[in-house]
Amino acid sequence: MIPRWAGRPPDWWKITARWRVEETARFIPVPYVTMSLIIISSFAFSYELARSELELGRLFKKWGVVPADLVDWLKSPDFARQPLTVVSSGFLHDDAVRFASNIAILCILGIALERLLVRSFDNAGYWIFAATYTMSLLGATALQVTLTADDTVPIVCASGAIAGIGGAYVMTDPRWAVLIIVWLLLQISGIAALGGDTRLAYYAYIGGFVTGCASMLLLSAILLRRRGA
Repeated sequence: MIPRWAGRPPDWWKITARWRVEETARFIPVPYVTMSLIIISSFAFSYELARSELELGRLFKKWGVVPADLVDWLKSPDFARQPLTVVSSGFLHDDAVRFASNIAILCILGIALERLLVRSFDNAGYWIFAATYTMSLLGATALQVTLTADDTVPIVCASGAIAGIGGAYVMTDPRWAVLIIVWLLLQISGIAALGGDTRLAYYAYIGGFVTGCASMLLLSAILLRRRGA
């Protein structure tokens, strides 16, 4: 049986780790979503490495998010590719160190979070993890575009989505916040840029992280309410 809280106020920092750990201690789910994200991102980055600096600039301009263009599209929606760039930008990287650190976060925290969700919600956990990643990407893009609406330089928001995954897992164990800080320092270093005209999306980190944290806290609150905690 799933344990009750016995009248104690819930420990929000460790609440998700208590969902069904006792029942599934020997169950190690395969992190299909995280593995897919790593594979797609790796293929995309390999493609980038094979481009010249001029071609890379065109790639970012075509498939990255240009805030001014997206704002114009929102004012007058049509069948242009602007909404698609929000998705495609989530798999693009303009710096080798950012790519490597993002893959590291997925391997460490992404796999751990996905397994925790699957242990707690069975196969629905995969969908919850994918939704958390997607919402983090959208939250990162939304804040960046809102605060830089007139910018015509493309941005790539893969790191914003990764920030959301990091924030979601930190909600289950705050000790991993140290890793997130190290990751953020590597992200803003810009020491291995590939070239091409892009803008470092500072606000996307904030938007993604906050969205990831909020998603996990909302999920925890819903679960507690359903289980009568």
